[in-house]
Amino acid sequence: MKIKMKKTRRSDFKVPTKEGRALKFLRENRKLSMRKAAAVLNTSEAFVNHSENGRLDLTVTTIIKFLKGYGYELEYFKKIVDGKIEIPGNDFEDCVAILKRVAPEKLKTIKNILQSF
Repeated sequence: MKIKMKKTRRSDFKVPTKEGRALKFLRENRKLSMRKAAAVLNTSEAFVNHSENGRLDLTVTTIIKFLKGYGYELEYFKKIVDGKIEIPGNDFEDCVAILKRVAPEKLKTIKNILQSF
């Protein structure tokens, strides 16, 4: 019996990029959900997701499509990617990442601190 190997696709793995992070920041800055952004860009929600999260290689054409849809200039995008304009961190995601690294015996203390708010 011959075992058929699954073909590896680019979307099977993430390679986060500054460009993808910048596109996500610009979308969120316009208060657009992925669904609304997909409608504005006349594309699929998965395409928006994969573009932002490094599941596809971004081309200049793709980036310009996003920028036009969101109403931003290429120069502004380049400043974000070059670090001249800082993208605010996502506190929730940062906290979750920290909690995943905390030893289980210390979680009770953290839980008590959080419940005090």
